[in-house]
Amino acid sequence: MKGKVVDASGETIIGATILQVGSQSNGAITDIDGNFTIKVPAGTTLEISYIGYITQRVKAQPNLNVTLTEDTKTLDEVIVVGYGTVKKRDLTGAVSSVKSDIVKLTPSANPMEALQGRVAGLDITKSSGQAGTGVSLQLRGNRSITASGKPLFIIDGMPGDYETLNPNDIESIEVLKDASSTAVYGSSGSNGVVIITTKKGEEGKLSVNFNTYLGFNGWSTLPKMNSPQRWLDTRMEARKWAGTIEDDGTVYDEIYQDAVNAGHTIDWVDAMMQTGSTQNYSLSISGGTKKTQAYFSLNYSNEQGQYTNDEYKLYSSTARINQEVTKWFTAGMHMQTSYTTQEKTSSDLSQAMRANPFGTLYKEDGSLNEYPVLEDNRQVNLLLNQNRDVYRNNANKFKIYLQPYIRITPLKGLSLESRLSMNLNYNTTNKFIGYGSYQFYDQAGTGALNASKEETSQYTSASVSNSRGWGYSWENILTYNFKISNDHEFTLTGVTTYSDSQSESSSSNAVGILSNTYYWTNLAAAVGNKTVSSGYSMGKSMGFVGRLNYSFLGKYLFSASVRYDGNSKLAKDVRWSTFPAFSAGWRISDESFMESTSDWLDNLKLRIGYGETGAAGISAYDSWAILSQSIMGLGDEQITQYSFPQKLSNPQLTWERSKIQILALMLLS
Repeated sequence: MKGKVVDASGETIIGATILQVGSQSNGAITDIDGNFTIKVPAGTTLEISYIGYITQRVKAQPNLNVTLTEDTKTLDEVIVVGYGTVKKRDLTGAVSSVKSDIVKLTPSANPMEALQGRVAGLDITKSSGQAGTGVSLQLRGNRSITASGKPLFIIDGMPGDYETLNPNDIESIEVLKDASSTAVYGSSGSNGVVIITTKKGEEGKLSVNFNTYLGFNGWSTLPKMNSPQRWLDTRMEARKWAGTIEDDGTVYDEIYQDAVNAGHTIDWVDAMMQTGSTQNYSLSISGGTKKTQAYFSLNYSNEQGQYTNDEYKLYSSTARINQEVTKWFTAGMHMQTSYTTQEKTSSDLSQAMRANPFGTLYKEDGSLNEYPVLEDNRQVNLLLNQNRDVYRNNANKFKIYLQPYIRITPLKGLSLESRLSMNLNYNTTNKFIGYGSYQFYDQAGTGALNASKEETSQYTSASVSNSRGWGYSWENILTYNFKISNDHEFTLTGVTTYSDSQSESSSSNAVGILSNTYYWTNLAAAVGNKTVSSGYSMGKSMGFVGRLNYSFLGKYLFSASVRYDGNSKLAKDVRWSTFPAFSAGWRISDESFMESTSDWLDNLKLRIGYGETGAAGISAYDSWAILSQSIMGLGDEQITQYSFPQKLSNPQLTWERSKIQILALMLLS
């Protein structure tokens, strides 16, 4: 069925959500003209919603027209900001909010893809179509010379892993964009902050939800390639103008023309690509009593890419429990775990589009032809690595986040929350290049067809890389909210933060794997060179935050904060710095002279802001001199020597700072 969504004045509403009641995935979004199309049985109840408007439920019928009315109550909606919350009407910083009904409509294992086109100033790109490829996020431009532009991700108050978070577990996503909003996070918030709030158990009967979807990944838009005949004609024309062919075509490539006539041509792109699929299964259970609430979910996602052997699987779980011990003491725990396995392909689309199209992919016995191109022993069959017995490249990752907290509320408006975030992750990457792989024939040449394994063993290899990271963050947040004469409202916030992170890595490589059955499981049996390497890094940071929020009559707003940050990555004498910020707002629509506009304007706000953020955009030991060890041979004697060939220490290496000012007029419904 088709329909259209407009507001009370008849203007179309772009981006309104239409959802089949009782379904978590069957929905649609209105286009630029307010139109939508959705497949539902006759008489089905539809829920139409849009931020700032009252949600409506209507019966599905052909050519449905829906008029949404504005909801002034949304101005009292609570928005999550750094180390606290604030009413939407009282915002003085640049914050965008996306709710769960929008997130779960996007069929992706990565919840950040749901923000595409929904947050002004946020650029979301994907580096490739490979299964499991994450997204790159850039908020309001690049703010560092060398450091990553990735925003800080906060999940339920503490840093977490958004890439493996089940979209169905998300309650809301807030994006803090300007420095007046992000400065309370100091150096960590220099690229913006994305705050994710997950669902929690609620008082009432047990609730069980199951969601699933199946999609297909294919039909990519590719450059239109020449047909083999056109390719041959172009080649002939080029040689003619180059003077290497006579006008009568006597030097014409007859062998290629015969191949065209016989149908012995190769469409490399078509042979390499397939129609992939994406499937997801999610189960959640929630419920609780007045004092105890719990939420638990399991999630499985499987993405098959458009290349053979391009696969990504995700297993994740979330558990959250909150317990009211007394009226003034609450404790809880949030746990997030995930395990991913990724099989990576070696397919190269650009190479396939350049390859010579004349020849046969398969031999008469049905096996792959190692050198399929006519009179070209350099072009190896690009499909060889589709055989997992000759080529493997996979990665496995395990992550766990554990976040316990306690909250004490001894007086009205006064609260103290202490929370700890502990994380542990293991990563393993295994790669095997064996006999019969593309790389094997590309390096060994046609001589490998008749040579023994021992003679060509130097063209096989395997490697194993392992890394482990662990760390913790500890935050204490003191908040006091009070009013004076009901006209003046104050919120004072004090925060201390401390974090410690460490990582170590090791890798082993071996050349000369004599049997394809070994893969990477028996590097000691390799007959060629073997190398081993390892590494370690650590970093610590600490911060102190103070913030004041003030509201007079609900229409004159002010916020100021200061953060004192230290980071062990920086040189000893310059590792501490101060990051101030302030913002102010005037809700013009609440003034008496704006009463005549109340029927069409809910909230007109003028705001200004200024803030400073910093980035410690260096690796853990860039401020140190790097000592190098080497062996010098003198006859039969070996002497160990040390030097500083890589870099010298820089005692002035300190923070990158960004100073941001903003003046904006906000129209909110």
